[in-house]
Amino acid sequence: MSDNDKYFESDEFKEILERYESARQAGETPYFDPEDLTDIAEYYYELGDVASAVEAADQAVRMFPGAAEPLAFRARMALHVDNDTRLAKKYIDQIDDETHPEYHYVKAELMIFRKQYDKAEAFLEEQFEAIDDEEEREDFIIDVAMLYADYDLYEKAAKWLRRATETDDPDYKELCGRIAMHRGNYEESERIFNELIDTDPYSTPYWNHLASAQFMHNNIRDSIQSSEFSIAINPNNADAILNKANGLFSLGNFKEARKFYKRFCELCPQEESGEMFQGICYLNMDEPEKGIRHLKKAEEIAPEDSENLFEIYQELAFTLSRLGKTDEALEYAEKMLTTPNGAHDEALVMKAHLLMEAKQWAEAQACYSQAIIESGGSAHIFLRVAISIYDLGYYDHAYRLFRMLDKLDDDDRSEGFAYEALCCYSLGKKKEFREAVRKACERNPREAAIVLCDLFPEEVEPKNYYDYLMSNE
Repeated sequence: MSDNDKYFESDEFKEILERYESARQAGETPYFDPEDLTDIAEYYYELGDVASAVEAADQAVRMFPGAAEPLAFRARMALHVDNDTRLAKKYIDQIDDETHPEYHYVKAELMIFRKQYDKAEAFLEEQFEAIDDEEEREDFIIDVAMLYADYDLYEKAAKWLRRATETDDPDYKELCGRIAMHRGNYEESERIFNELIDTDPYSTPYWNHLASAQFMHNNIRDSIQSSEFSIAINPNNADAILNKANGLFSLGNFKEARKFYKRFCELCPQEESGEMFQGICYLNMDEPEKGIRHLKKAEEIAPEDSENLFEIYQELAFTLSRLGKTDEALEYAEKMLTTPNGAHDEALVMKAHLLMEAKQWAEAQACYSQAIIESGGSAHIFLRVAISIYDLGYYDHAYRLFRMLDKLDDDDRSEGFAYEALCCYSLGKKKEFREAVRKACERNPREAAIVLCDLFPEEVEPKNYYDYLMSNE
């Protein structure tokens, strides 16, 4: 367990929580110190009960104006629940003790949230240099590395972690496992988290990290099982629920995946990814109207700089076009062209695809050509064109495009073989189909799972599709 999890299971915390909840039910306000109330708030937050978490933290703020712990907690809630940096700063500015570690961490977190990375690093270095006690320095190193890792800034986390000397510390090992996962060393990451679980089998974070590493390593069924262990420990753990949903989605079990994405949405209503994937599940279940409703909900709650917006617009454009709503579909294609962090060339391919569906041949051809030219003849964009042509039902033309890509293959390409396999399957080209399945299994089992799942039994792992195919010839 994490330190918080262990404390929440302790008799000491259970007695405090029972006293708090009894008083709450009786409408009383007994005395609790700010640390206890903040622990109660964090407990409720981990359970997904945001309202109760806010109530406990606000009680602490009212009773102890200026106390660091509840104000730092509320500042983080402002960032992660409300996406409101001004409100977060308002809470931080109320902290009286500017030497308190929580003040330093949450102030740096606000800078990181705002993507002021150099400013945050300079601030953290200044605080680190001011620490004389060796044990406090060690704690600070781990806490800063954890902070960076929580924002997916793993190289910054690794830089701080190299300063640590207590390499047997569980938090140190956890960070090593997360950094290994980020760097694509999934086997090492799995090894580290299995080792940590052996010493602490009731830690939901360890099970969640293991599930993520297994998922990235394409061990999908193992990932689902690890998620289930985590859910058994804490049925309301949002990360575990999302991991299981992603695993089921990768296996093509869209009906069950949608149920878990729905649960994730209930726990994290401001996270657009749950609504987005619910929508995509409905699309795969051939319920486009429901899919559109969830995708538009995801669009509504997504921050302006969300990396999910491009995919949301793409799915909406594609689906609306299929329903004959060409004008609305093209509006979303235009949104794709202006999305921050979006792929402009891919957006052009999508627009061309929609124009083809609308039988605007000349305009579509111009968009395809523009995408290829602007990408500098990128193999990735050429592949997107080939997939688009296949999806439109022009199998012979798509096949020629795929074969042209194969001639350029230098063993580095990992995308598109599953789509090429489908194209060959549609044309009855058995030899080419087998070869494309082999490459899909070797180079991108996750894509194979999503694209080829209908051609293979559910119990067959995507990485084994080719072996299954050859054994059943």
